[in-house]
Amino acid sequence: MVGPMQISLDGKVALVTGASKGIGKATAATLAASGAKVMLVSRKLDQLTAAAAEIDGATEVYAANV
Repeated sequence: MVGPMQISLDGKVALVTGASKGIGKATAATLAASGAKVMLVSRKLDQLTAAAAEIDGATEVYAANV
């Protein structure tokens, strides 16, 4: 996995769709590691909850079909 971005995202909010797995999950983790509060969105709440538990940072989960 790629490390944190070289800029600080402290105080910023990011919304990531498809965040329960794959590229979306990796993107959410990178944004959180850079200081952003990340809103994880996907259709399956159980997978979102598991993904959020693996991410070190401030997250919220929303089950939705965007």
